[in-house]
Amino acid sequence: MTVPAIAVPQFDPEQAARIQAAWERLGQQLAEVLGALRDLFRRIGAVLRRALAPLVRLADQRRVRLRVMHLAYRRRLRNRRRRAR
Repeated sequence: MTVPAIAVPQFDPEQAARIQAAWERLGQQLAEVLGALRDLFRRIGAVLRRALAPLVRLADQRRVRLRVMHLAYRRRLRNRRRRAR
């Protein structure tokens, strides 16, 4: 089975320059859009960090409090076992 040959277009220097300029413009436009998106996501992240900071602090305090209660419970158990001997 024969595969048809693919014709590769040959551009003259003016066409090649126009195509290259178009690609560069596209790259610049994409860089602008992506820069704006990056800035937007950075701002959203900063807002989320500020909004979630109190919740993170509460979770940390709760974890510390639970650990203290757990250690106190273990200490009482240990002392109870010692007194039972």
